[in-house]
Amino acid sequence: MGLVSAARQKVAVVTGGGGGIGAAVAEQLGLEGWFVVTVDPLVSLDGSATLPEPLETTAGRITAAGGSARASSASVTDGKALRELFNELSDEHGGLDAVVNVAGITRPTTFARGSEEDWLAVLSVHLGGYLNVLEAALPIMAAAGRGHILGVTSGSGWRSADAGAYSCAKRAVAALTWQLGRCTPAGVTVNAMSPIAETRMVTEALERARRAAASAGATSGNNAGTGGLSLASLPAPGDLGPIGAYLASDRFGWCNGRVLFIGGSEVAFIDEPRLLEVVRTGGTPSLARVLDAVVPGALSTAEAGQGTKGGGNPRFGAIFDGPMFEHPASGTLSATSLRSCAVVSDRPALASRVTAALEARSVVCHAVEADGGFGNAAKGLEAIADASGPLDAVVVALSGDAPADAGGEYEWKQVLASHRGIVERIRNDAGWARAAADHARGKDRSLLLVTVTDGRTPGGHSRAQASAQLARSAAASTKGKVTAFAVSLEAPDEQASGAAAELVAHLLADPDAGGLAGAELVVDSDWLGLRSHPRPIGSAVYGGPSVPGWLDRTLRDIAGVQS
Repeated sequence: MGLVSAARQKVAVVTGGGGGIGAAVAEQLGLEGWFVVTVDPLVSLDGSATLPEPLETTAGRITAAGGSARASSASVTDGKALRELFNELSDEHGGLDAVVNVAGITRPTTFARGSEEDWLAVLSVHLGGYLNVLEAALPIMAAAGRGHILGVTSGSGWRSADAGAYSCAKRAVAALTWQLGRCTPAGVTVNAMSPIAETRMVTEALERARRAAASAGATSGNNAGTGGLSLASLPAPGDLGPIGAYLASDRFGWCNGRVLFIGGSEVAFIDEPRLLEVVRTGGTPSLARVLDAVVPGALSTAEAGQGTKGGGNPRFGAIFDGPMFEHPASGTLSATSLRSCAVVSDRPALASRVTAALEARSVVCHAVEADGGFGNAAKGLEAIADASGPLDAVVVALSGDAPADAGGEYEWKQVLASHRGIVERIRNDAGWARAAADHARGKDRSLLLVTVTDGRTPGGHSRAQASAQLARSAAASTKGKVTAFAVSLEAPDEQASGAAAELVAHLLADPDAGGLAGAELVVDSDWLGLRSHPRPIGSAVYGGPSVPGWLDRTLRDIAGVQS
């Protein structure tokens, strides 16, 4: 790790540092002797209006307390402005030691609600902004051989939550953080915190959830927010300052590529999705028969319990025997009430295999142009309904970014490059989900949705996780009218489209496959499987807000890192 000269003051940038958690972290860093730059355009909670200059600023409070600070009005959505600011700071002060990215806005989006403009605005700030911060900071830190970046995700991005664009963005932030941790430059760390506090953004989100529950006739009680949150139990933003500053400091430099929940008095590691069940598909004579056995016997039970039931007596007999991809004439394919399905794809090989698998089950398939945007998605499904009647299902399989020639291993620059365009790709996926929800609501009928994401690249992997996070909220958001599935295809279409198509057809045709709604399904060239949802793997309750000396040792133990 590069060393900081004893004579040089450490430099930290805190985006969203004008108030809330960002201000708390900035002020704590100032108290600890850092030169702090708060980056905040000072806009309204929804980002649509510029606020008047406050009488007192975070930078002003830091300097009044004897520290060193300045304020910048740059926005995280302006990558050029961030690069110029970070380079300027590095030139003036001899380095950039930490960046804490807390900037955010809130707008009302869910699986079934919210305008395309609101979706793009939230994704652009929370996900696009994080990418801009990383692209501006990492080259400077890589050249210096030192530095710490602390992003911000949210429980709405790893718990089941109907927070629409916010959930998708925060899951992608977590996914990007986990991936970067495996390839950051020497001496540089990238972590993310998942904070909860009584901020303006949280208060607004809870109130919005309360109003939505009231309009639906539900009683919200004290848990009006997503995930059962209650304002009475939340810490003040200032309580998170010490732990946030610790996570951005050299003291936490042993940790990389991790997501940590912080709640003022406790901290927990959030584990990334991991394979729970894997089932062979390569050389499998009858994948239909295999799926009939392993969906209820392994995948659904693992999804329900978030753990495998393997490790005991073998659970399956000779399920890999018989003719390949049996035709309905053999009597082995499940009967289905599914009659009509829209196939939305710009991936011809995959679309062809999906259509064939569904037609083998007597499902009429309608090809739909894979145009982007909410409006085009709605028009595409409306055109089918007008011509052929209501749909029972929609399959969405849109292309992603092209894999780099990385031999399976990506460097940090390639990881970032792979995420360019992810905001628009998630927007497009969400547009088709919205169209499906509107179709189900408008026709007053149930509808099945399967989104197959190209997950071969780091950006595709993050997008696939965002898709799974969105699918988890479909049933609740649509009052049970839409059942959504998410599949990450992690091999070239020509190698895995057959298995993916059989899985898609099984999810749609088998009534017992509903247990996999919202699951994180994956298909590779020779196998398919199920990943866990992100979850806490160990917590430390320390009371807060100050960080005790023993906390570092316990966190190393939880993370499995030797002192």
